Amino acid sequence: MRNFNFQRLSALILGMTACSAIAADVLLKGDAKLSGDILGIADDGTITLQTPISEKALILSADQVEKVLFGNAGKDIELPMQRIELSNGDILPVKVTSMEGDIFNVESPILGPLAIPRDKITTLQLGIVPKKVIYANPKGIDDWSQNDPVLQAWSYSDGRFLARGPGVLTRDMKLTEKFILKFTFGWQSQPNFQFSFAHAPWSGDTGQDRYLAEFNGFGFTVFRENMNGIRSPFIQLAHSPEHIAKRQIDVEIRVDRTRGLLEIRIDGILKGRFSDTHEPIPAGTCVSLTSISNKTKDSGQYLRDFTILDWDDRGDRHRSEERGDGKADSLIGRYGERFGGKLESVRADGVSTVYVFKSDFQKEPLKLPEEEVSTLFFGGQDKPSKSSSTSGLILGLRGQGFMRVVSCVMDADSVIVDHILLGSLKFSRDGISSLKQIYVPKLKPQTKR
Repeated sequence: MRNFNFQRLSALILGMTACSAIAADVLLKGDAKLSGDILGIADDGTITLQTPISEKALILSADQVEKVLFGNAGKDIELPMQRIELSNGDILPVKVTSMEGDIFNVESPILGPLAIPRDKITTLQLGIVPKKVIYANPKGIDDWSQNDPVLQAWSYSDGRFLARGPGVLTRDMKLTEKFILKFTFGWQSQPNFQFSFAHAPWSGDTGQDRYLAEFNGFGFTVFRENMNGIRSPFIQLAHSPEHIAKRQIDVEIRVDRTRGLLEIRIDGILKGRFSDTHEPIPAGTCVSLTSISNKTKDSGQYLRDFTILDWDDRGDRHRSEERGDGKADSLIGRYGERFGGKLESVRADGVSTVYVFKSDFQKEPLKLPEEEVSTLFFGGQDKPSKSSSTSGLILGLRGQGFMRVVSCVMDADSVIVDHILLGSLKFSRDGISSLKQIYVPKLKPQTKR
């Protein structure tokens, strides 16, 4: 990550005193982080940060800081279930109220009412549901069960589950039909770890109807086990720990038990989507952490950042849809049906909002309530660019949105920005989650031949 150059932001935060401090996490070079209240930013970019770890405020020079993550301790914001992608790649959480002619009228709890020209929009996604947290940020191990009450192989320290020798740690997570499991697993010498899920409470039986993910010197494998204790390799990934210098991996497993589908991501990279053909699909609600190391001393294995989310996969379907040839508008229905043509209007119809779409395949336009629409791609433009060639800032917005701005002035309550497509905007600071500088790579000088 490039250094966040606060020297260019001398007018960024105005009127900030100890009485109007802004809670923030400041990410420093070398993966260090400080949390506290920003008391001020000087003209040279120096940050004055009050933290619980120091009686006196800390003075941080500009070249120490990479990014600022703002707290959102203010009023709660009910985020809409729609996202607009602009032609420069910005994502805005909005609610479309109408479209007439070439203007989209939208409401945003962050940005307020906006009128956006149609040709500035490339994609509209509907039905985006925030992921519900089932379990996150464990504070200890007391609500977990160990298979051996005498040999306590697992312990908890500083946000991590630590394994010392062989042992099983189990908890009933009340898993839903669709869920996401996320954690970081690390080791010192050689990993030898199993993570099982979707099984019944542990009873000492050898067989469990469950999924079992195993990571060791041979790579990453997911087995499907039945009640007879028979394990069948279900997913096999050539992910040898010998080639992982950092000695840790980020694991994300997405499970849809209604369709028998699993998705595996390692270090944020999708490794595949897999179908479970074994019946019945595991229906349990428990998870287990198993250390199978033969060492009696500290085996150096740990698990941290353990999180379980309820999974609504509509948002993932949005990201996987293709734009098509881009010459005409494309409408993707709730169940994956696709229509080519032109969006004629969006209008209120009683309690619902109706999308009027003229399809290429019939004379009468389709009139679809917004609940039946998943994604709209707007034709006549190329796929949006995800980068910017101009300097400025990227503001992270609550609701997984972000926007690139040319300038930004902020106080404890409000933000005023200059957006290249939307012009000058003023809105509440509570809607901002992060702030960093756009890095524009320098052109290499051409060599003479």
